[in-house]
Amino acid sequence: MSLLEIRGLTVAYPGKHGDVLAVDGVDFSIGKGEFVGLAGESGCGKTTMAMAIPNLLPRNARITAGSVVFDGADLTTMDEDGLRTVRWNEISVVFQGALNALNPVHTVGSQILEPIRVHDRGTSEAEARSRMEELLEAVGIPAGRAGDFPHQFSGGMRQRVMIAMALACRPQLVIADEPITALDVMTQAQILDLLRSLCDRYGLSMLLISHDLSVLAQTCDRVAVMYAGRIVETGPAGRVFGSDEHHGGARHPYTQRLLRAYPNIRRERVFIEGIPGYPPDLTQPQSGCRFRARCDLAIDKCAEEPTLVDVGGDHRAACWRLDQAVTS
Repeated sequence: MSLLEIRGLTVAYPGKHGDVLAVDGVDFSIGKGEFVGLAGESGCGKTTMAMAIPNLLPRNARITAGSVVFDGADLTTMDEDGLRTVRWNEISVVFQGALNALNPVHTVGSQILEPIRVHDRGTSEAEARSRMEELLEAVGIPAGRAGDFPHQFSGGMRQRVMIAMALACRPQLVIADEPITALDVMTQAQILDLLRSLCDRYGLSMLLISHDLSVLAQTCDRVAVMYAGRIVETGPAGRVFGSDEHHGGARHPYTQRLLRAYPNIRRERVFIEGIPGYPPDLTQPQSGCRFRARCDLAIDKCAEEPTLVDVGGDHRAACWRLDQAVTS
């Protein structure tokens, strides 16, 4: 059963020559208790799409089309008071860059308590403090450190504080926007294991945004790949990344090229292949397959916009050359 259903979502920023569509007609869903990953290059619209869910977009951005139905209610039709009842209580966000997201002059305990006091007003002070201490312990921080300030924690510990804050009001959906950026490899693995275990422990749904496909392959139940404002491939992680022993493998040329840009320790050692060219300029009107200028499988048909096609096992890709787009 779907907890979140996004249909035809379009988000625009004002540009010098008209609207810039950072997200353009996206369909996307997250099931109850599902851990979903979202990947793509910088500037492809991942964060804009994610922030459009609880409508935490910048002031100059606006949703121009589509719906965001969460637990049966369309969030795009809600006013600010209605959205305030959803944020933190039902949908929370782990923002990128914990050092910038945390207030340096308040203790971490007080910052975890704040969303409980603001959004869960039926909770007594004693209950709120008990929940705050429980959350700190759940993310691997001793409750006795609740009186410490952000600068007294390492980068990984600050990220754990951000995760505890996101869980403060016991939401159904947590959006984690690149939560392991700038962390060392060991700390990244610890944070990913923590997110997965918390998802299972509390029955959460989670949207994990990352540039790193290996992170999504390791952690997520299902993944979606975004390019130039559109979803180009989506499906179970095992099928998309080819770890399913019977089926699988990326079907869209963009996903394939992203995968080849990462080393595979289980295969022969080869030089990493980059993707030639640059993403399209979204300030200009777009048509057809947006990857075609960088794709070595492009044909005349690619001047028309492809739609997501089911290739089996809830795996879908938007490409006119699915017959040729097979992993090597």
